[in-house]
Amino acid sequence: MFGSGPRLEDYLRGRLRRALDELNSLNPDVILSENQDVLVAALLTKHMPEEIAVDWDGATRTPVSEVTTQVHDQFERDRVFTVPASRVVVSFPVSGTSEMLDHQASTFSLSGKYGNIKNGSVVVEIIERTLDAHAVRRQVDRVKQDIDKRIGWANTDVAQFRATAERDLRTSLDARKQRILNDRAVEDALGIPVRTSSTPRPPVPARRTHVSLQTRTAQSGFVPEPVLEEAIYQDVLQAVRAWGTSLERTPGTAAKLDEEELRDLLLGNLNTYWQGAAGGELFNGSGKTDILIRHGGRNAFIAECKIWHGPKGVSDALDQLLGYLVWRDSKAALVMFIRTKDPAGTIEKLQAAVEAHASYAMTKDATSPSSRIDFIITADDEGRRVSLAVFPVVIRVAEA
Repeated sequence: MFGSGPRLEDYLRGRLRRALDELNSLNPDVILSENQDVLVAALLTKHMPEEIAVDWDGATRTPVSEVTTQVHDQFERDRVFTVPASRVVVSFPVSGTSEMLDHQASTFSLSGKYGNIKNGSVVVEIIERTLDAHAVRRQVDRVKQDIDKRIGWANTDVAQFRATAERDLRTSLDARKQRILNDRAVEDALGIPVRTSSTPRPPVPARRTHVSLQTRTAQSGFVPEPVLEEAIYQDVLQAVRAWGTSLERTPGTAAKLDEEELRDLLLGNLNTYWQGAAGGELFNGSGKTDILIRHGGRNAFIAECKIWHGPKGVSDALDQLLGYLVWRDSKAALVMFIRTKDPAGTIEKLQAAVEAHASYAMTKDATSPSSRIDFIITADDEGRRVSLAVFPVVIRVAEA
């Protein structure tokens, strides 16, 4: 039997405190250089419990063994007899953070709790004076119903709390990042060298020491490169998605166009939003990119337009994109035109191809893969993170 235990909410908040403590102990350069989505996801993965699941089809059991059990006299309840019995133990594998079941979820029952969890398994011990298959199944079913109910309550609490934890981590991360940037701006503005325990105390009166830009940079550590505002990035992506949707509605026209002509259509569409700021085949980084948008004197958006020719083409397109990106935390997109008989299957292969690439870091959102899939990829050995949106555009279903 399980004990009611402490509240699950307190257990989850303790996990969040550990995540926040680790965030506050991270090296400042990590805070400034790492992509926020990657950093938050890593902390959530490490500190938040995993949803619990039981493999009820993966049962194993011990051999039936002879044991003894105690029974009460049916007429005199105070009298206890030790009698022969039979015993079998049935186990079911458990995945996830099963210790959550030791805590009381926000929804709970006052009735007894059945079964036990040991060494990553739900354990059901059956001892009967006369053991039969029906008795075993009856007790296993009772445990299964109870465990499934309690797992559902716990997993619901975890899912709801995870959203709270993510929000708190992002808020704390933003606050610490701004504090670090402000502190380093103050250091640079002061122009005073940092004194350490080995630095001799200067004579009085002291001459003012000139601090060069290189010295100040070394003292202040990492200085982040420009970052495109997320609102601007999302605005461009919405324009790309709207254009792709309209193209899918005119497959006859799109089917006649090659890769470059499709790119030019997208380019013209973007220029209606960005007042001619989008350009095709503009030099950037180590080669030519299909579409480049500049905003505020910086590269705001870099995209490649490709026709699906298999996973190898996806890998080549990502290599090409990574060669164009020249500053940290860049934003990029891959528009993939699909002309296959099985668009859904092709989109699955497209996602798998991105996730198989050496630069892949994480999938941010794949809830609507037929419209857009968001990834984080790593641009180089220094660990520069890049936000990548992949747009499948189905422009023709090939004839059989």
